[in-house]
Amino acid sequence: MEETPCAPTLSDALALHEAGRRAEARALYRRVLAQVPADANAWHLLGVLHAEEGDHEAGEAFIRLALTIVEVPEFHYNRAMSLVARSRFDEAVAALDACVSLNPDHTDARFHLANLYRMQRRPNESIAAYRHAIAIRPDFAQAHANLGVILQEVGQPDLAIASFCAAIQHQPNHAEAHNNLGHALQMRGLLSQAAASFSVAIGIRPNFAAAWSNLGNVFKEQGQPDRAIAAYRTALSHSPGYAAAHSNLLMAQHYATECTNADILAAARDWGTRLVGPTEPRPFAAPLTPGRPLRIGYVSGDFNSHPVGYFLESVLGAHDRSRVTVVAYANNSRSDGLTDRLRARTDAWREIVGVGDDAVEDLVRRDGIDVLVDLSGHTAGNRLTLFARRPAPVQVTWLGYFGTTGLPGMDWILADHTVVPPGDERYFTESVRRLPNSYLCFTPPADDVPVAPPPLLACESVTFGCFSNRAKISPATVELWAHLLAALPRARLLLKARQFGDAGVRQALRDRFAAHGIAANRLRMEGESPRSEYLSAYGRIDAALDPTPFAGGTTTAESLWMGVPVVTLRGDRWAGRISASILATVGLADRLVANDPADYIAKAAALVADAAGLADLRASLRTRLLTSPLCDAPAFARALEDAYRSMVEAAASRPGG
Repeated sequence: MEETPCAPTLSDALALHEAGRRAEARALYRRVLAQVPADANAWHLLGVLHAEEGDHEAGEAFIRLALTIVEVPEFHYNRAMSLVARSRFDEAVAALDACVSLNPDHTDARFHLANLYRMQRRPNESIAAYRHAIAIRPDFAQAHANLGVILQEVGQPDLAIASFCAAIQHQPNHAEAHNNLGHALQMRGLLSQAAASFSVAIGIRPNFAAAWSNLGNVFKEQGQPDRAIAAYRTALSHSPGYAAAHSNLLMAQHYATECTNADILAAARDWGTRLVGPTEPRPFAAPLTPGRPLRIGYVSGDFNSHPVGYFLESVLGAHDRSRVTVVAYANNSRSDGLTDRLRARTDAWREIVGVGDDAVEDLVRRDGIDVLVDLSGHTAGNRLTLFARRPAPVQVTWLGYFGTTGLPGMDWILADHTVVPPGDERYFTESVRRLPNSYLCFTPPADDVPVAPPPLLACESVTFGCFSNRAKISPATVELWAHLLAALPRARLLLKARQFGDAGVRQALRDRFAAHGIAANRLRMEGESPRSEYLSAYGRIDAALDPTPFAGGTTTAESLWMGVPVVTLRGDRWAGRISASILATVGLADRLVANDPADYIAKAAALVADAAGLADLRASLRTRLLTSPLCDAPAFARALEDAYRSMVEAAASRPGG
């Protein structure tokens, strides 16, 4: 007699599956199901096998069939993982919710729920889910690390630092946690500690491009642009397509005295040629019809308490809705009260943080945007890779940066006659459109901080000040200020910025001044303060000194608002002429814009030599600023709208436009 073959068992199929013999396991699972069609475990495992092979659609379908037979937490969990792989995030959240309702202590489900909540911009739920996962498994290093990231995003840096430290405690070689800890420390102004954390991350993973780039950011903030540029280049050697490192490299060049406009252009062109959009251009929406308002899209990672937000707020409110419709594409993970005010001044608000360029391009096209405006350039949070795809018929860069993007798909750059004088167009890959006055429009602070009289009226000494970030205080700036202090032996210097909260940063700068013969007791350095306290601090200085080659911008406008005149040295690049643009717009260029270092020292000395004249100037500066074109948002908005209209008409007149 012939022997009857044994019926296949689920255990046999699972053994083949675990051994990696997937084809045999799949066949055996199906034989089991042929005999017992209601075997939920077999359907589930068959689904898991398909998912492991990359067929998540079939995998999810088989697991869903298993769930019609019996609900098991692990079934819901594995179905959720297949849904995540197919970017069906809302359904994945529902599946994970079902899992934890059946098994509240399912750590991985809690962890992935937290990840999805963060992706969906539900920070409170994300934080709670990470904390639940950690309560179940206190040594869950990745949960600690991810919790730190979202705590940093919602503005709780101390708790973020604690979470990163917990991740490192449980997993000392967690390179990402060391890197993220460095970023959190950097945001607190603890630059020396941040550099140490980035160095540890690099020691663990020498090819960690993000850590190299972040270390470059610290070097830049410490006033070491040469070391910063070297670190960015190391990052790019490990990851040539790393767009953020390219942008950081370009940004750092503006701080380096030895980098020329030609150097900045060459580096930007190099970056632009590496960043190519789709090979087949996609058609745009219907052409513009006469009388239709233009649809303007503003893209930024800085729709919050940031210089971009300060200069944009009044413009958005002044836009004429009969001429333009405004859509904001917000790439900022941090939101605050200014974010809410900016959102209220738009016609539509799109959150694009963490959303890929494909999806954002489709969104821009569905919105029918006529002019897409980049407000970031090569600063943090930019989406220049989106602009490389040309999602809009006209693309413009404005406000947040101070040089060419180098991007072939960027049509225009908005400037003025001071920051881009005639002849400097050759340093831009974009066509230069100059606005009538400054390219900036200042929104006065909401904080009610009165203008103070010059402190020199109450004491015999003079106090100069600069509230620009440490990165701008170049060796050339130190030398210039040292010569001024030497010429005025009773003068002192107050420096205030986030980076000066770091003792190492303070001492390094004291050493630089000491090399020029300036004693430490003539310098005072302070870290960051809440905005109202920061503005009040202007009342403790008689006059402000601008750095070189990278001048102030927001600090110059705020200084004038607080009644403090700013002496600037006209620079050789856009970044060195921002203050000159502001001062020209308020009618003070002759008195406060110097053409060479000797003129700079003379103008600063003349200001404080006439105490009565300085007091009169301080008392009038706020009114002068408010009544100048720099604060005339309606006129600025009309000029901006005219520029957009002419750009669209020029594009329409081109062949194929």
